[in-house]
Amino acid sequence: MTGSYAAAGLVFLGLFLFGGSYSLFKQAADNGSMRVMSLVLVLCAGMSITAGVLRW
Repeated sequence: MTGSYAAAGLVFLGLFLFGGSYSLFKQAADNGSMRVMSLVLVLCAGMSITAGVLRW
């Protein structure tokens, strides 16, 4: 039972990071470093969702 709660937490964390990266990408008009940071957030979100799905 605890594993499924942890998996759901990882999936929700990944969705939260996707939302943050989308917001950061919208704010970064010409700033290259903010775009790189949003891509790093997308990568972290993908890893979190993948870990949650594999744990489920």
